[in-house]
Amino acid sequence: MSTSNFDRAPLSSEGWRQMNRLAMEWPFAKPAAVYCSDLLRAIQSATVLQTGFHVPLHREECLREWTADPADLPQRTYLDLEGRAWHDQQWVPPSGESLEQAGERVSRCLNGIAGRHRGDTVAAVGHGTLFSQFTAPLRGAKPTEDYKNSITNAGYAVVVHGDSWRLVSDFTSLPQSAPLGTRENL
Repeated sequence: MSTSNFDRAPLSSEGWRQMNRLAMEWPFAKPAAVYCSDLLRAIQSATVLQTGFHVPLHREECLREWTADPADLPQRTYLDLEGRAWHDQQWVPPSGESLEQAGERVSRCLNGIAGRHRGDTVAAVGHGTLFSQFTAPLRGAKPTEDYKNSITNAGYAVVVHGDSWRLVSDFTSLPQSAPLGTRENL
């Protein structure tokens, strides 16, 4: 992409494939509901899970990806803003929300979802920058750009909420499937 604004980006064909595989090989209890960001690619990803599990789908603006600037900027300009934000997570970029504030937003959001689904499994579909702000502290670490970049498309983390949040499994993805025609697929 030549611009910084990924908000309108749809799910790629590879993304559809990854999400369909995740729904088919879901390694957890069936979710009672699927929550997602209100951005198109998250809605499309969540719809795959919602359709596969026949559960309600809830769009939550509070799961929207963080951005340094919502304007269509040249990629280099946007990356400079994002780099500054990662260097100083309290710095408020043109978007009006620091990375630290985004972390507080996603925590409030997920606490609200957990409160509505006590004891249930729920899938929350969102974006790497935002979710890295939530899971890094559960790892006992500060969120970093490297950690955010390690989160793969269709990656998932497992967290449990009782009196507080606990990270059960950090972001991972399903193992690579064997190529068609190999012994594992025959």
